[in-house]
Amino acid sequence: MVQQFTKRRHLGEVNRITTKKEGFMKVIKENIFIFLSLLVILTYGLIEYYYHGRFATFDNIVGWLIALLIAINYLQKNRRDNQIAKKEEFKKSLEIDAFREINKSITTFSQVISDISGYFRCLYSINLFLYRINPTIAKFNKMEIILEVRKKHENLIQGLTGFLIAIESNEIAIIQFDHLRKYIQFQIDDVNDKIDNFEKYFNKIEKEILLSEEGYSEFKENCDEIIEYFTNIQSYLFDYRIVLMNSLLGDTFDVKVPMRKPRDSKYKLLTEVAVKEEVEKEAKKRENRYLNK
Repeated sequence: MVQQFTKRRHLGEVNRITTKKEGFMKVIKENIFIFLSLLVILTYGLIEYYYHGRFATFDNIVGWLIALLIAINYLQKNRRDNQIAKKEEFKKSLEIDAFREINKSITTFSQVISDISGYFRCLYSINLFLYRINPTIAKFNKMEIILEVRKKHENLIQGLTGFLIAIESNEIAIIQFDHLRKYIQFQIDDVNDKIDNFEKYFNKIEKEILLSEEGYSEFKENCDEIIEYFTNIQSYLFDYRIVLMNSLLGDTFDVKVPMRKPRDSKYKLLTEVAVKEEVEKEAKKRENRYLNK
């Protein structure tokens, strides 16, 4: 044990000496021009003394010092410019990586949403429609549908989780657009509640009621409400992708991708509905509601 302690102590001393040596060498490297310039001035003075029996004149030394200061100032400015350029280059590489990762998560999440939206559309337009035409042939098993709805719901939550993880992992690069992410999450939270309510409604309703015109219309209305949410979320994800693309990559390619232009005025851009101040108020309201449950 004493040997181990002595060995660790010895290694610590060696590391400290190495660190000091590395620090000294770093100072030398960063100021090598200054040291060389001072050496040249000193050498010039010694040569003057050796050949002419006198040291360099004051005017000569002042001239050398002025030239040295100008050179030092230029080198320091050049070094600062290089550091800024390297910082910008590093920042740009992080932004490109951030967009690549988030763009991938958006694509994956969009596919999940399309799958769920398509399923709810098929529920009334194919499954229930055919069941109403011929209940003895067409299949419309409520338990199977409920289990499939739960599975789709889990897929939605997993897709949202992947989307949020990608954003949080690169948040420093896109923090200015956090209100857009929050608004999208609000919509997903709302559609989660709609799916929960749909499951409760569908679990209670009798299959015979669904065969009636009124029952079918009510069922279709419930599905369409969920589909409408997913349609908007898909559009907002597309807008979010374009906003990030233009912000993170626009300067690199000297071009901006145009935002979508909805044909129907009731469909808005994400940047139109996600007003930062209103989103922050809504976020606070939802947080308080959650804490008071």
